[in-house]
Amino acid sequence: MALNSNALTTLALAKSYLKIPALETSQDAMVELFINAASEMLEKETDRVLKQKVGIVEYQDGRKQNIIVLKQFPVTAISEVKIDSESNFAADTLVDPADYEITDDGNALLYVGGVFSSGYRGVKVTYTAGYNPVPSDLEHACLWLVFWYAKIRDAADIGRSTKNKEGESISYLQSAPDDVKNCILRYKRTECLTGNASIYNG
Repeated sequence: MALNSNALTTLALAKSYLKIPALETSQDAMVELFINAASEMLEKETDRVLKQKVGIVEYQDGRKQNIIVLKQFPVTAISEVKIDSESNFAADTLVDPADYEITDDGNALLYVGGVFSSGYRGVKVTYTAGYNPVPSDLEHACLWLVFWYAKIRDAADIGRSTKNKEGESISYLQSAPDDVKNCILRYKRTECLTGNASIYNG
């Protein structure tokens, strides 16, 4: 087992969080599995790339506007933009980098001095988006999930909400902790459509 490229934390930090000695390696594969699972869950729930990813290719409709809101954010670099109403994207459809820029909020591509011509999937954008470094609250949410997965694995009480032990009621986690849910809400991609406008990432 190895960490995936979208892993939101490190093996060393996760082991520390779980109070596993650094030199103890017998559980490394399991911890890496938990990190990968937690990172993938957070990406799916937020509906976006979280850790910085290079080489994202996205096709958008041209709507005769000078701005396109990209699906992944924050956008940190644009590799290339091509505009072609026929969606062939030959070499001569490449847009001069001087003619576009990333908006200040990192959410959108702005065509300077022009508009994206109308056409279904007529704009091809290759770009880099996501966080580097990963924000601390997002990394903590990943670590919380890793901890939660480990505790559920060890509890051997999956399916029970509570059990009594010598008159004491003990509760078991059956869903993600509130801290994780709140973090997901903070980073979740939202889309607001107005007429023919592109998506808006909140």
